[in-house]
Amino acid sequence: MPASAFPEEILVRSLSLSALLIAILILGGCSLAHREHPIAKEEIPQSQLQAGNGNAYLFDIKINRQGKKNSVRLELYQVGDTMSFFARGYLGKGVMKGLLSRDSLIVYFPTENEYYTGKVADLVDNPCLNTTGIEDLIIELFQGTPADSGYSDGRFYVTVLKEEPALHQYRLQSTSCPEGISLEYKLDGGRFVLNEIQLRTDDKFFEFAAHRRNVRLNVEISPEKLHLDIPETAARITP
Repeated sequence: MPASAFPEEILVRSLSLSALLIAILILGGCSLAHREHPIAKEEIPQSQLQAGNGNAYLFDIKINRQGKKNSVRLELYQVGDTMSFFARGYLGKGVMKGLLSRDSLIVYFPTENEYYTGKVADLVDNPCLNTTGIEDLIIELFQGTPADSGYSDGRFYVTVLKEEPALHQYRLQSTSCPEGISLEYKLDGGRFVLNEIQLRTDDKFFEFAAHRRNVRLNVEISPEKLHLDIPETAARITP
């Protein structure tokens, strides 16, 4: 595999997550909002989600930003309305880990020893994401198809591209942005499970593709997979 054009942690931060995150990063190839140098925090958030039955995903992420290509692998664990995630390069280097709920995000960048806690919309400088409820959107994409969720608040609309017995494809479009994301769901375990996410801007400035390598449904998620330990020396990112 060719060497990265720039450090993996810078790539992931410039997308403002990831790969993830997921729709966090996908609507428009967003970048981190302008911020001051990280400041010393008053209190480090040590957070752990409640363990239980959930779903475990492994995604391969490929990103092309102005001809600079990189790849990361994203582990994602979902229990109810909460998710934990860990992105690493193909050489095994951890570049990002975090927790997401319906009302907040906590993300830690190990290489730079920095963390952010707050709303997704406050972290990124992008009109597509500068709105409330992005956390809900991300979680719901993993709970069912866009057609199931409905998105009836007027911020997004859904186009059905294909509905076959074992394969559904959709395009999710923000009402405030020209770009949208293409989503593919495959039938697995009696339900449609997110399999692919793709975005390409019209000018090809930014391309994002996430392909599901593996999924385990209705399995016991161990507590350590849902725990985020931020060192005392970490600095807080303030948008």
